[in-house]
Amino acid sequence: MKEANKSKLAESVFHTYVDHALIRRHFHRVLYRADDLPVPGLMLATHSSWWDGMILFHLDQTCFHHDPYVMIDQAGLARFPFFSRLGAFSVDRTSFADIKTSLHYAKERLQNGSSVWMFPQGEERHQEDRPLRLASGATHLTRHTDHVSLVAFYYSYGHEQQPDVYIRTRRFHPLPDERSSAQAKRLTAELTDLYDDIRADAIAERVDLYRCISTRREPLPARTERWLRALRS
Repeated sequence: MKEANKSKLAESVFHTYVDHALIRRHFHRVLYRADDLPVPGLMLATHSSWWDGMILFHLDQTCFHHDPYVMIDQAGLARFPFFSRLGAFSVDRTSFADIKTSLHYAKERLQNGSSVWMFPQGEERHQEDRPLRLASGATHLTRHTDHVSLVAFYYSYGHEQQPDVYIRTRRFHPLPDERSSAQAKRLTAELTDLYDDIRADAIAERVDLYRCISTRREPLPARTERWLRALRS
């Protein structure tokens, strides 16, 4: 595995780029709702799009301000090695020894008070795909922290040219004496419930329940037209 090589300067510079050049250009709004506000610990997120990692990073930089580490596939980190400067560390899912090493590294980060982000589905799956299938590593790590949060992302086209991103978080409570199989089943059920709940929010456009953490800049032609109307009035 490749360990993270974090840099606060890299995080700050990259967040400026992500916020202004990516998110504000491609999305109408990024909306966040906290059933439970996450504290540093294990963060288990749904994974339906390449954007999830960028949105996750933006969410931490704007709302959580944790010390995040992110487990990503070895091929992905080899393709984007700069991500190690942002807290990414790799896992080779074809090697049991590498999985064990990566999980141990994640456990150490949790014990040091950092947050560890994981996409327990293991790969991008369509946001409407059911049932969810979660890798066993997520259940393993829930036994090494008292703080586990579930995170769901939902991408929805509404009344604007660009889509909205809905994000919702909810606490998961590990039970110390629960069998791994039972905990994995409960974790899957609760993450599915959160996914379904955020989909219902998007369909009903319950924007009033969400905090807007990013919004698209008004295009220059629209701003110019608005200014001209104000001058004529």
